Amino acid sequence: MKKSYRAALLNGYADVTFVYLKGTQELLTSRISARKGHFMPPALLLSQLATLEEPGHDEPAITVSIDAPPEVIETQILNLLQLKA
Repeated sequence: MKKSYRAALLNGYADVTFVYLKGTQELLTSRISARKGHFMPPALLLSQLATLEEPGHDEPAITVSIDAPPEVIETQILNLLQLKA
């Protein structure tokens, strides 16, 4: 997501935290390709990554790698959100 979009979503709210799920192009491609009946075709990934602006240190965001199983990712997110509270 672009930084300007995140700023618009924040709209002055102080209690918002973005969760940036970070992964390599290869991992993202394999996961998208494995989906059945999903609206986003793998061909759109490159354009999505080209416009992606990772959250900066000045933004209310946490970054979590997606190279772990979903249950581990979920636990990491919940733990990080509790630390920010």
